[in-house]
Formats: sequence, structure tokens, C-alpha cells
Amino acid sequence: MKPCDAASYKDAVATPNIQIFVEDELNEAYEILAAKAIGAPVHRSRVSGAHRIRASRVTLDELTRFEILLDLMQRSQRSGYQQVVFAIDHEGPGADEGRVEARRHFHEAFERLCEYIEHLPSSDPLKQVRLVRVEVRSCLEAWLLSDPQAIVETFGPSDYRPDTHQTEHLTPRQAREEIAHIVREIGRRKGDRRLARMGGHAIKSLGARIAPDIDLSRARRNNRSLDYFCDMIENDRNGCQRTFPELN
Repeated sequence: MKPCDAASYKDAVATPNIQIFVEDELNEAYEILAAKAIGAPVHRSRVSGAHRIRASRVTLDELTRFEILLDLMQRSQRSGYQQVVFAIDHEGPGADEGRVEARRHFHEAFERLCEYIEHLPSSDPLKQVRLVRVEVRSCLEAWLLSDPQAIVETFGPSDYRPDTHQTEHLTPRQAREEIAHIVREIGRRKGDRRLARMGGHAIKSLGARIAPDIDLSRARRNNRSLDYFCDMIENDRNGCQRTFPELN
């Protein structure tokens, strides 16, 4: 465990159960990043009653409807989760109009959910659940690229130092291609033909391999949506009180 990923590791009693709803079918990387944010072991646990962090796939339509967000929250609460994170891909400045509209509806549905919870009786169990809304800028690949050295640590060699820069304004394709470029360079240096031929289309499947090596103290400086996600997880915050920042 890297000490810079979290101030300390919370024990099973103190650590909340966290449910993350994302668009990605390959979503284990989200679980790993959340675990790293609180300093928990990053291995995936699916033993009944033992998992503390779980990412589940939902559709874009589900993320944009208040009734479904409420249902997901209720089911999560009944399953013992104390924090529920809803995450949507932003897709950067090149996003089509449908994605822009979906982000707006997602924001509105989440605000309506917060208002609904606010007016419940204080004894209602939903009042104890912390909600979080995140727009992933611009996609999971941009979060992974926020610490390019993690890609090197995953695939080697260790003497390679890729450039580091802000990633939140990249399109999903740009982020995938930059990661693929790093992997190809690693392959060239290692003489690994498979890595040297890596294409951008294959990058999403590598998320769960790269995420354990990410140093969040580096990555969070290069992507503000990742920083928000980690802050909300690390400090067990409620996004109805500390809303997702409207990033330029």
C-alpha cells in the first residue's frame, strides 16, 4: 500500500460500504481507485457480506431519471451501503448533443433526489446514506492517464518517464490513444511485440491492471474530477452538500 494514497487505513467498522454506479461494463478500476482513496486493500472481494466497495454498470438512461436513481439508492441502502456514487462519462469538448443533454438531465435528477431525501423524516434510513454525483472528465481512460508512470509500473521498463499533463479536457479517444502510445513505447523498449502493437481500442480492458499502480497524490493533480471523486470517498462526504464542481 502506498502511504500517499490515503492518510490511514480505516478498519472494517469505520470504513463505509460504497456502491458505485457507472456506465462502464469493465468497472473494476473504479473499485480499485475508491479502495486506494481510503487506503483499503485493492483486491476485489465478491464473498457474500464481505465486499466493502462495489461498482455496478447502469445505462445512461438510468442515470438521468430521478425515479431510477431513487430506486438504486433504496436498494443500495437495503444491501448495507452507506455511500452511493453515481458517475457519468463527460466525454470532453467533442461530446455530441445527446451526451450534453444527458449530463444536464443527470444533474437535474440528482438534485431532485437530494431534495427528496432532504424532506424525509429524520428517522428514515435513507437520511443516513451519502450520495455523490461525479462527471468523469472525460472518461475512465483520462483518469488512468493522470498518472502515466502507473502505466510504466504496470508494464515496465522502469526507466521510462512519460510526460505528465492535465487530462480532464481530453476526448475519450485522445486519452485512449495516449495510453496506447505509452504502452507501445514500453513494448518497443522491452522487445514485446504484443505491447508494441497495442491499439487504442484495447485500452479500456487494461483499466483494472493499471489502477492498482496509480499514485493518487500524482494523479489527482492532473484531473479535478478524479480529485473530487477521491475526496468524496476518502472523507465520506455527501454530494448533496458538497456538489460536483462545474469545471470549465
